[in-house]
Amino acid sequence: MALAPNRNRKLWLNHGYFRTYQIAARISAIASDPIAYIRELEDLTVDNAVLAFLPAWQKESVVHKFAKWISDEIFIEDTSGPYVISDEVVEDGSFTHKRYLPVDLALRAYGISNHEPFAVPPPDGEMVRVKENVREWVESGVVADACYDYFMEDLRLSQVYDDLQAQIADEVFHTMFFNRVALGGLNRCLAMYVCDLAPDDLGEYPEFAALLAKPGRLKRKRPPVWARRAVFFRDHGRCAACGTDLSGLLDALPHEQFDHIIPLARGGLNDVTNLQLLCRRCNNKKSDRARQPSSQYRRLYEL
Repeated sequence: MALAPNRNRKLWLNHGYFRTYQIAARISAIASDPIAYIRELEDLTVDNAVLAFLPAWQKESVVHKFAKWISDEIFIEDTSGPYVISDEVVEDGSFTHKRYLPVDLALRAYGISNHEPFAVPPPDGEMVRVKENVREWVESGVVADACYDYFMEDLRLSQVYDDLQAQIADEVFHTMFFNRVALGGLNRCLAMYVCDLAPDDLGEYPEFAALLAKPGRLKRKRPPVWARRAVFFRDHGRCAACGTDLSGLLDALPHEQFDHIIPLARGGLNDVTNLQLLCRRCNNKKSDRARQPSSQYRRLYEL
């Protein structure tokens, strides 16, 4: 259902849930065991690609970047099938079967584009005997190649695709932001790469070298109000470690109570996904140690 016209789209997210949980599950799997995905992560880390994560307090957070990368990989996989079959009525009243790529139907479902979706060509292949008395249909590469060319050379380079990616990433972020454990794992994964960075190694990228306080450590940047409010809301104004109610303080958003889950001293990022709300006592006790974030959350209502 579309948002009411008086609702600010910058403040309200209209969830479509297109693969939201599938993408979130894959991000969670990477966060829990990044070494198992080390080869796949090369897309985000090799050839200085990891530098895109370094600027402080980007509203396109770590989760947004991972969600776009994963959804893009899935859309590429979709070009090999299976395709979405749609029964459509033709002029004489009969039905015809058409095949479409999921990405085109997602664009239509979100109302992002009214362009004519790509019609996947008819099946092309042959029946092949796979064992005695068993035959099955095996597609040639003709259909997959046509779908791949359309996606990579046309749709993927368009603004409507960027808009779809942004919508999907926002939904995944909104779903995952309440999982501090997964966020901690994701930031711990990226910290492995930040720890290997040194200003002298970034001579070709002085703007990124300037972000480092010293090798393997980013400069501390005060969290902006939007980030502190988001974390304060998520953690219900309570210390994530001990549950102390911080909502009654005179200054409801004091800087020192917003803790880096993965400390800057251990390669942590200045990213909203790397923040948690702690009381001063718990924050001082944690110091610059990387501890597993609490998996306890305030219930939305009492049982």
